[in-house]
Amino acid sequence: MADVEERNPPYNQNPLGPENQPALKDEKMMPVRDGDVPMNAEGITAGEYDALSPYGDGDIKFESGNWSQIMGLPQLVQQKVQQLTNTFVPLIEVAMIELMGDSKSYKRTMGSCAPSFDQQGNMSIGFTFQYTVNSWVGQDISQEAIQHDSVYVLERIKPTGVNISKTEIDTSDGVLTIQGSL
Repeated sequence: MADVEERNPPYNQNPLGPENQPALKDEKMMPVRDGDVPMNAEGITAGEYDALSPYGDGDIKFESGNWSQIMGLPQLVQQKVQQLTNTFVPLIEVAMIELMGDSKSYKRTMGSCAPSFDQQGNMSIGFTFQYTVNSWVGQDISQEAIQHDSVYVLERIKPTGVNISKTEIDTSDGVLTIQGSL
């Protein structure tokens, strides 16, 4: 047993420091293969090293095609979705609360959105939102009152700049339908 404890381990037990650190093998910090990390991490910490392109060209471009439009698509979709979720639909909700008095007087029946592209590659989102209001159901409701409520909702959502094709109240089932595109 004493023989086992006296043997020297096959590794150096002292931690590496300035006095016993081995010399750098790759002083230019060039990886051996694309994607390999250089021996010296100084280029990484300084922000100069890119695993995809160690020479600093990380922007991929093509001479022809629609690559640049596809690369910009996530930002475009995000902007349009944010306009719907942060501005347009909240304004519909505000108009409904102002008309009905509270948010419990109506139900959000349907919200349908469909992205599409035209021939020039411009993206739009077509939408249909439906709200059901029980107090709008009936045959004895005056046409002027229904017209007023429909125009009121339209006037509240107009400032968003969204193309509204329909703002209609159906008194047979009490449904407000708002259609358009963004």
